[in-house]
Amino acid sequence: MLSSISWQHYLAAVIIITISYYLYVILRYYQKEIGNLFNRKQQTVDIFSAVQSPAISVMGQAKPDNGVTIAETQDLPFTDVLPDDPREVVTEQTHTASIQNDPSLELISEAGNLIEAFKDVDNKQEFITLVGILVGSYKRFQEQIDLPAALSRVVEISKNKLKFTVALSDFHSNWA
Repeated sequence: MLSSISWQHYLAAVIIITISYYLYVILRYYQKEIGNLFNRKQQTVDIFSAVQSPAISVMGQAKPDNGVTIAETQDLPFTDVLPDDPREVVTEQTHTASIQNDPSLELISEAGNLIEAFKDVDNKQEFITLVGILVGSYKRFQEQIDLPAALSRVVEISKNKLKFTVALSDFHSNWA
């Protein structure tokens, strides 16, 4: 049966079916556009009606939260805050320089940090061990540090801050 159909008949059938399909789609789904194409009067009305219709707003204006302000970039502060009194800056710098120059003050400061860390811990032996390690790290400054005076200052600082009592005799094994 297929041998009786020529290529010309086959191509004519494919073209006719394709044109019929697209003609159906155009007539079915584009009726309004085709009607406007042949009716010029209605087309001009549609053009101006789109221009005259008010714009539809889907979203409203963005409002900032209460207490939020908007500032320009050049108005934002990007500097460090300095104390109001310039003498405080000089005093702080002098204190920092004196701690850096005096190893005994630095040792006492480090021990103060250790005391703050052990404020809520009730483990005297661990505290004494850590102070021993701290004192050992300052062995290179033996000539510059008055170790008994520094340790007595550490004992004095720790009296009210630690849960346990520390005596100067507890540190004798660390500085022998």
